[in-house]
Amino acid sequence: MKSPIFYILAFALCSCAVQRATTSEEFVRDVQKDIPFKVTGLKAVSNHDNTYSFHSDGYISLLPDYEVDSEGASMIYQTTFAPTHHTQPSNVIWRNIVINKRDKRVLCIDRLVKDNRTFGYVYVLQSETARYSDSGTFHWDVSNPKLLLNVSDAIEGMSEFSVVTLNALTK
Repeated sequence: MKSPIFYILAFALCSCAVQRATTSEEFVRDVQKDIPFKVTGLKAVSNHDNTYSFHSDGYISLLPDYEVDSEGASMIYQTTFAPTHHTQPSNVIWRNIVINKRDKRVLCIDRLVKDNRTFGYVYVLQSETARYSDSGTFHWDVSNPKLLLNVSDAIEGMSEFSVVTLNALTK
């Protein structure tokens, strides 16, 4: 008969062999939870840290926070005047900003529409945390309201794919 210590050691070795999600997979899963609508695919864009592409099987009717034109200029969508349209035209980007203060993360979600299907990019600004130390490229608290200008500048610098894709679609 084998001793209880043998079984404890065997259990410890087996539990170490169980595959656990990598930190980057956990990060992508948590980012997907922050997106305020359902996406069917969220994939990292190669050679660009914290940029993800997504698509959806249908049209996403969530109203935007901003509209971005083909030149990259942003305009506030919801102002004191009523929005001019409630469905997304194919010649503009609809942008939503999501702030997750708990995880110190800001998402800039740019949506494009073609053939009544929605796709686009998610740009992630993540403060370094113990949980995601390998994915955080910024060393300041991106969820701090006092650093709003820094966040805005970073988002504008990251969102190049959206404008390039919009220009390619409208040609």
